[in-house]
Amino acid sequence: MFRCVLGPIPLARPVPLNVKNTVSSLQEKLERAEDAAHISSKHIGVTIALIGVLIAFCAAMVSSEQNELTRTMTRQTQANSDFSGASTKFRIVMNELEKLRSQSSPETTSAGLLPELRRFLRLSLDYSRERDFAKTWADTYQPTIEAHFDAAEGYDNAQLVAELALVVASLAILLSNRSAWVLSILLGVICIGMLTSTFLKTRRSVSRALGNIRQAENAYQQLRKAHLAANGDGQTIEELDPGGKIRAEIERNSQSR
Repeated sequence: MFRCVLGPIPLARPVPLNVKNTVSSLQEKLERAEDAAHISSKHIGVTIALIGVLIAFCAAMVSSEQNELTRTMTRQTQANSDFSGASTKFRIVMNELEKLRSQSSPETTSAGLLPELRRFLRLSLDYSRERDFAKTWADTYQPTIEAHFDAAEGYDNAQLVAELALVVASLAILLSNRSAWVLSILLGVICIGMLTSTFLKTRRSVSRALGNIRQAENAYQQLRKAHLAANGDGQTIEELDPGGKIRAEIERNSQSR
């Protein structure tokens, strides 16, 4: 017979207090990390949405500046058309003056100017001023054209930066990389800075150029009104046909036909 002698069963050793504290701190850190990751995802999503708004705004500004550029170039074409018309009239008058010079001697011209010569000289002065005013008016559009062109290019560059920020933000949310998220925010801020700088520069340049355009256009229109009010053509016709006898005869002949 074997006799089993059992001693007292040893109790489990108590877990040290510092181990419990370590485990608790690790659990808290894990929970905080999960919460931080969750919050970062929300923030990155908001960042992506805001960058999308920036891209849409940049595209709208590019389209607006391109439309303004086209409109300004159309107006410049109209001013150039007036300049071409004035130049053509001036050249016709100069040709007539050349004919008169070949037909008359210096003695005859100095003794007494013929009515035709006085008329052509007056027209040459009028058309010369009209040509110069039209040229000035057409040239004042050039700074505005350059400003709209530079603005469209500046907004296009800002859109490129915003698209790059969108790509970086997408990578940040896929990789859960906070550094990439911060970089996307910085790119968005750079885009906003480019937009603001381009807007202020364009507004200042266009405002100054529009003032010059209005001034040149008003000067040209006032000159044209003065030429029309002078009625030089009517005076010339009256000098060549006093009383309108020749014109009346032409009217009768045309009606009889």
